[in-house]
Amino acid sequence: MPNDRSDSPLEDPESSQPPQQPQPPQQPQPPQQPQLSQSPQSSQPLQPLPPRQPSPDTGAAGDDARDGMIVRTFVRDGRLVRLPARWTRKKVVLRHIAEQTFVPGVEYPERTVDEKLRAWCEDGEVDHVTLRRHLVDFGHLRRSDGIYVRPADSARTGSA
Repeated sequence: MPNDRSDSPLEDPESSQPPQQPQPPQQPQPPQQPQLSQSPQSSQPLQPLPPRQPSPDTGAAGDDARDGMIVRTFVRDGRLVRLPARWTRKKVVLRHIAEQTFVPGVEYPERTVDEKLRAWCEDGEVDHVTLRRHLVDFGHLRRSDGIYVRPADSARTGSA
């Protein structure tokens, strides 16, 4: 009985083309290069375009929108989900909590501060003591002899 190899996918003696080899997976596309600007008459090398600057009249509104997005990311249903790792975002979230919880100039005993902050920490990753310490460290609360006060000028402060 003759050897019939016509069912073999790798070899076909009657075919004039070599067997097909499996193709390697496609490589991911390289990241896009920044837009380059060059004047048509110039022979100078291409230079990257400078980054766009926000318009002066949208600066404050842009900050408020960005801050709102940050707060919505880390605060849900009046609860602190977790504190952001980035200091700039942490400042925004802590300022929000201080503004929503404490009235400027009013004195709060530590027990009251703890009760108010526990409400923010229910089912979250942060405990009320850590939250209180961060609020003091960032200047959103001032502590003296067990009494806490939110300073009137804490609206846009908060540097550690």
